[in-house]
Amino acid sequence: MKRAALVAVYIVATIQFVWCYFRMTLPWVNTAKYALGRERMPFQARMLMALPMRWASHSRALAWLAKAISGHSVFWFPKPGSPEVVVQAAMDVGCLLLAGWLTTKIYRASSNCRLLTWLIYLLFLAVCCATYVMHTAQNFRFIYDFPSLALFAAGMYLIYFRRHWVWFAVLFCVATVNRETTLLLLPLYMLDNAVEDGRFAWPRVLGARALAVVVPLAALWIAWEIFVRHLFAHHRSEMYPRLDWNLKSLALPLAWPQLLSAGGYLLLFVVAMHRKLVDPRLRAWLWVIPVWLVFMFPCGILVETRIWGELIPLIVCATAVICEEMLLVRMRVLTRRTALAVVDAADVDGVSKVREAA
Repeated sequence: MKRAALVAVYIVATIQFVWCYFRMTLPWVNTAKYALGRERMPFQARMLMALPMRWASHSRALAWLAKAISGHSVFWFPKPGSPEVVVQAAMDVGCLLLAGWLTTKIYRASSNCRLLTWLIYLLFLAVCCATYVMHTAQNFRFIYDFPSLALFAAGMYLIYFRRHWVWFAVLFCVATVNRETTLLLLPLYMLDNAVEDGRFAWPRVLGARALAVVVPLAALWIAWEIFVRHLFAHHRSEMYPRLDWNLKSLALPLAWPQLLSAGGYLLLFVVAMHRKLVDPRLRAWLWVIPVWLVFMFPCGILVETRIWGELIPLIVCATAVICEEMLLVRMRVLTRRTALAVVDAADVDGVSKVREAA
């Protein structure tokens, strides 16, 4: 009964977050053009969500549902209502639930005592709120963001539990059609393969076992990028360097609060406290953060903190394991102090009785 009640709360909280997400952010991708393959680059190249959007635009049942929701909802969905918005909202709820569940699974496997299991999903959702919604600038939503989060979380799950490489390869190919950030799953795969018997060794990062999977997938990623750029070569494009923008953001103190909201303000905490991260594989995974920064700095907009979204499962798991370890240390200290106090009290009581007998 308790488990069912908590799951119900998680679902309601997720729906509320998606409602807020739709009400408080602006769509940057025109879904009608995107579904028809006419949107700007690089957005059109992220093609996976075009399929459900095209289906939604031709569904009479969804058109009726969107009209009904738009007519009776004052606060939830943006107006005018459309079938594409209904489908996107439903998919976002499903993607968040899946990503949060996978994050919890990774935490349970990486934790020594699983003290915080029931808080992991709520922490995950709170970090998503800060990363995707708490913006005063660049407050936009993109149709492929939460599917990308769910697919990346699935990739992390397959890597952490070391499922057969075929499953990882299939997921990588599907996720790459959705967004090109899947390239960063490859260094994560290599870092994880460098951990054996609880020890991380840099030479194993480039080991034959890891490269046998990573090199073909990297080649597929490059081939896909060449294909979509050729396919949409005549589209309007927003593909240009953002180095100047990002340097100005780093130099502007007013931008720092939003920059730090990436990962729910926990990114620097995890980096600073990484030595307390007892799981050697999660600790090795943290090396993907500087790789991510190098990848995003030239082409992404850093104040648009959603570009760090796929790292949320890692940040949440690392934060929980670090805090759990700190809590356990504190509990051991208190237990030791209590035991010493009891011994001291017993000694004092024994001395008193001896004096009384004398």
